[in-house]
Amino acid sequence: MREGSDFPEIKAIVVDIDGTLTDMSRLISLEAVTAMRQMPIPVILCTGNVICFVRAAAKLLGASNTMIGENGGVVLHGFDAKAIVLADIEECRRGKDLLLKEFPDLESLDETYRKSELAFRRGIDLDRARSIIAEHYPGLEIVDTRFALHLKHKDVNKATGMRKIAEILGIPTQNFAAMGDSENDLPMLKEAGTAIAVGNATPEVKAAADYVCQKSYGEGAAEGFEWLKRRL
Repeated sequence: MREGSDFPEIKAIVVDIDGTLTDMSRLISLEAVTAMRQMPIPVILCTGNVICFVRAAAKLLGASNTMIGENGGVVLHGFDAKAIVLADIEECRRGKDLLLKEFPDLESLDETYRKSELAFRRGIDLDRARSIIAEHYPGLEIVDTRFALHLKHKDVNKATGMRKIAEILGIPTQNFAAMGDSENDLPMLKEAGTAIAVGNATPEVKAAADYVCQKSYGEGAAEGFEWLKRRL
């Protein structure tokens, strides 16, 4: 682990929601919210959820009015601003139609509100679904967040969303910290100058982190915020 002087200056932190600020039932940690509100730098929510959900969550939790939704496919700077969409959803819709032939019970999640990717309830044969998509739509991928399956463009992820936010704010991504738990968080953890994994994170996420929290879920996020605050 790097020493404090080896870390770049941190001017903002990008934080996943599900499994990081919440437990697996999506219950938010009040300890994490308290720690987040005490951060002296912007806390930017970054999630696979639709942007209207992220906007509401950011307002209620006291996070920044800059946010990232749909695994980097949609960004918003200002609660009343127009969302910036970074990927075309139409190819994902064609991929969904193909998956429905193999999995007729495939259940979409929040499709009405999605702008750049599609999400589905878990429970299908993931390896088979990935094989179908890879054969017919090589530019797409299916990511398992442990809460849902996301059919998305390979070249759009939480890191690309963070780069767009960095451009808007005029802050290099090296001056961002990132915190998460799952495979869809890996791109932003690797892009950020400082990476934090909560205790329940996957082995791959922990391996990419500068600091691995002892505690899990929201209590781990609170620990991560406190660790980070000591380095500001």
